[in-house]
Amino acid sequence: MSSPLSRFAAGLVLAGSACALAQAAPAAYTRVLPGSTVTFSATQMGVKMPGRFDRLTAQVDFVPGAPAQSKVSVSVDAASVDAGSGQTNTLLTGSDWLDAKAYPQDRFVSSRFDAAGPGRYWVSGTFTAKGHSQPLRILVVTHPVGANLALDADFTLQRTALGLGTGSWADTSVVAAAIPVHVHLLVGPKG
Repeated sequence: MSSPLSRFAAGLVLAGSACALAQAAPAAYTRVLPGSTVTFSATQMGVKMPGRFDRLTAQVDFVPGAPAQSKVSVSVDAASVDAGSGQTNTLLTGSDWLDAKAYPQDRFVSSRFDAAGPGRYWVSGTFTAKGHSQPLRILVVTHPVGANLALDADFTLQRTALGLGTGSWADTSVVAAAIPVHVHLLVGPKG
């Protein structure tokens, strides 16, 4: 028969084990916060031209301690492209470039997260624009922002593989084939 003292001690051990398990469970970040951005830079006739998308949506389930459980999907509204002038924006949303009427969203969907060192993850997935898809492997770097987390990624799209810049814009000596993209997601802990 166990004494009240031994039952109390056993209860403390069980409570301590439950706390340790709760602390060992990886924190998940699932809330996408304002301040998230997708920007890009095209090079036309040797001149860099920055741009951004004003509307993006993302679904994030990021577990830093268990990357295999993580996933992310980021979409931009093609009609929200802003390259600094109304004329350029009209051109970019037209059929030679983003064809925003026929393809209203460009999207990246992850298929795998792999740890690549402290705060760094290789994310594999598929990028789709204008009805064309290509696999991407992107290095994502994370850092805390208060109680939240920033996920930053830089990668380069090959515009010709995605059908971006057709017709008179197909010539890569006019607009370079490589389009650098930067994604900044600010995410909050699961609420």
